[in-house]
Amino acid sequence: MAVWSSLKYAVVASCALGLTQVSEALPVESSATSGVDEWISAPRSNLFRRQVNGFSGVQQGFGPQQGQVPVRKEIREMIRNTAEFNLFLLAYQRFQQQPQSVDTSYYGIAGIHGRPYKAWGNSFGGNPQSGYCTHSDILFLSWHRPYLAVYEQLIWEHARNIVNEFPENRRAQYQAVLPTLRIPYWDWAADARVPPQVGEMQQIQVDAPAGRQTIANPLYSYRFQDLREIPDRPFNAMPETYRFPLLRDGRYTSQPAALNNALVQVAGNLRNRVYELLTVYKEFNAVGTKAAAQSRPGRFDSLEGVHDTIHGTTGSGGHMGWVDVSAFDPIFWLHHTNIDRLFAIWQGINPGAYQISGRSTGTFAIRAGTTEDLNTPLPPFRQANGQFYTSASATNTKTFGYSYPETADWNRGAGTQSGPGAVIAAVNRLYGRGVPSASLREANNIAVRKRAIGQLKRSDAEPAEFLNTAPSPDSLAHVDDQVVDTGKYEEWTTDIRVNSAALNGTFNIHVFLGDFAASPAEWALEKTLVGTHVVLTPIDGGHDELVTGTVPLTSALLNKVVTGELKDLKPETVVPYLEKNLKCAVALAGGEAAVDLKEVRGLMVQVDATTVTLPKTEEELPVWGTPEVKLELINVPEGRARV
Repeated sequence: MAVWSSLKYAVVASCALGLTQVSEALPVESSATSGVDEWISAPRSNLFRRQVNGFSGVQQGFGPQQGQVPVRKEIREMIRNTAEFNLFLLAYQRFQQQPQSVDTSYYGIAGIHGRPYKAWGNSFGGNPQSGYCTHSDILFLSWHRPYLAVYEQLIWEHARNIVNEFPENRRAQYQAVLPTLRIPYWDWAADARVPPQVGEMQQIQVDAPAGRQTIANPLYSYRFQDLREIPDRPFNAMPETYRFPLLRDGRYTSQPAALNNALVQVAGNLRNRVYELLTVYKEFNAVGTKAAAQSRPGRFDSLEGVHDTIHGTTGSGGHMGWVDVSAFDPIFWLHHTNIDRLFAIWQGINPGAYQISGRSTGTFAIRAGTTEDLNTPLPPFRQANGQFYTSASATNTKTFGYSYPETADWNRGAGTQSGPGAVIAAVNRLYGRGVPSASLREANNIAVRKRAIGQLKRSDAEPAEFLNTAPSPDSLAHVDDQVVDTGKYEEWTTDIRVNSAALNGTFNIHVFLGDFAASPAEWALEKTLVGTHVVLTPIDGGHDELVTGTVPLTSALLNKVVTGELKDLKPETVVPYLEKNLKCAVALAGGEAAVDLKEVRGLMVQVDATTVTLPKTEEELPVWGTPEVKLELINVPEGRARV
């Protein structure tokens, strides 16, 4: 990927990128979306005639070739660039220090997502007891794209101001990184651990205009200036955001070590889900939302679904575990930037497949039941001309002045590495190791070589450290002939469907292959844990609707083949094994209480098998057949449960 000099090809704007002010109400459009615009702009008061905000994202740092835009970096890569990370920290600190009463403060921007349930940019017309975020909704991915862009623009503006405050003899290094400064992402599918600069360091050293300083780390938590607009318990007693919190002697503390242990335990599950979503799901209506739909048989997962699992695991009783208050935690933005990246990667692999159809569950500005498509407005986010962004106008990341490492060439639209093939190769390099299809492809090649020279010994096969990570290709090579037949093997998946409001709040569905402890506090670290699916909701339980998710089983089953507990992955072998060993359990958000499965409204858990053809090269994807249900584990609506 080309790298250009930000000093040579970028000009730091002498004028602000500031939010455009529009003082008059927009005329009602005659398009199919005019009804939604009328609801959003409804003259229930004269608020809409006041100034509203428009923005375009950061439009600085572009390269010399058409379409070259700066890349959002993985947080660990940004940390390695000392000047860039330092400037980002300073800008983030200043952003968080803005008065909560200011709409463009950190509090004001985070509050768009959920609490405090008040109008931003004079956009209203839906449910006043909710935020603007579009969860359990086909607009989930497209709505968060302009949300991240306005957040990014405000951080950049603070960074620009800070650069100008440095003495001239110390300013150059920050001038050099400013034009291409973009918000980072946390790629938990490649490395689930939270970096210490985000999760452990409560204080951090920075090079400020006044010199070297130690400051409260703005990535570790956000400290509220006033909690009166956060009435919900226990968050009305939390002076700052917490992750995996521990309550002791009336005080909350985050537990970074416990959080990382829990994330590492489900890392293989996360990687398997992401790889499957990017390589198998071809319809946006399936990949884009966790809302159950009849139009996607055999496809129970979504980017929103795996997103929920990160929210719930990271929060575990803290802010990230609830829709209403999650955006106040700085890790929310690292996580959602990664979700936007996965969305962009999916678009790069599936050009032309970005089509939207659905019905809204309702937000602060969109009425429940509204028919949604590519032209549905995404309030409260307005373009510089005052019109609301839509999923159509938010299609390309470069519209907002950024790209990602895997999609930069696709966004440029030229060069030898452009197109879906390059994006597929990037996905295989990032996520292929540790997932069944890529590991089995490599294992097959190793087996052919070792068999030819008589070095293939069954005793050399070893399982992976974690049950939900596929064994190494070297280990799988020794059982290759038991699993792969004429380039094909069986993928096994646990499909989950449940009512989002089943427990009046966020809850976790754990899947085990074997026995597990009685205490739900121990489930996150169980050796028999295959994976966890989290149902993320608002504090009041949210929408009364069915949502779906998955826990892939194949990696765990391959480990059982390697250890000799299973002879192969054929249905006649696997189904009896799962009937005896596959178990489910449900716990509340913080793991504080187990829930009787019969009390989980709408819960259905089944297992399907799919014949998969292995890819032959790194630029190819595995080819999945049609899933077939092989086992029904739980069906609460029909009164059936094996567990």
